[in-house]
Amino acid sequence: MWTLGGRQKIAYVCGEHQRRLLAHRKGEVDLMLVRGNWYLAVVCDIDDPGLIETTDVLGVDFGIVNIATDSDGRPYTGAAIEAGRTKLSRRRGGLQKRDTKAAKRRLRKLSGKQRRFQTHSNHCISKALVLEAKRSGRAISLEDLKGIRSRVKARASQRGRLHNWSFGQLRTFVAYKARLAGVPILFVDPRDTSRTCPACGCVDKRNRPNQSTFSCVSCGHAGMADHVAALNIRSKARAAVAPPAVLGA
Repeated sequence: MWTLGGRQKIAYVCGEHQRRLLAHRKGEVDLMLVRGNWYLAVVCDIDDPGLIETTDVLGVDFGIVNIATDSDGRPYTGAAIEAGRTKLSRRRGGLQKRDTKAAKRRLRKLSGKQRRFQTHSNHCISKALVLEAKRSGRAISLEDLKGIRSRVKARASQRGRLHNWSFGQLRTFVAYKARLAGVPILFVDPRDTSRTCPACGCVDKRNRPNQSTFSCVSCGHAGMADHVAALNIRSKARAAVAPPAVLGA
């Protein structure tokens, strides 16, 4: 690296995944100081891998209580994120009331902690979804969440959770990880996915007696609401795309 004292060789550490990506480095590298640590920001130019051959679709529903639920019925709970958000919110409130120099220093230290934990959680969830889809030879179907905060109605007690969670970030993480893994991604309209019965096709708001439960008023089919929504997202994706395209052929 070029420094004021001339060109120097400086040791660095990185993970195996990052080391593999360095083979595709392109252009200059930026040196950044972030919260007392030095980082290298490297641009890598990687060709899109070919799509894997798929035989089905893994539907994924995004929610507030369960951050994501797939059509296999596997939930990715947001309990840890919500607990952290509540704890940090109380701590910030108490420190702001004190309004001392020590409290202000502590507030600066806490700044961004929730966001970083949330980003880490979204990385873990998106990685698990893509690995499962690739392992089982399936495409991934997601909801088109554009404007979700203006569409979704939440009780006052849930508004903090709704506006705290980065819907778009998780979808972006799933999309780019799937692209690197060669897993096809499909986006569907989320309208009525939580109100439609996957067994008989009945669409009725009474099918959702509460936030977590689905119970069809027509045929009596019942189950976890998020799982039902994921099944409907999967069905919409399969119906919207011709089988050869869905299967990556």
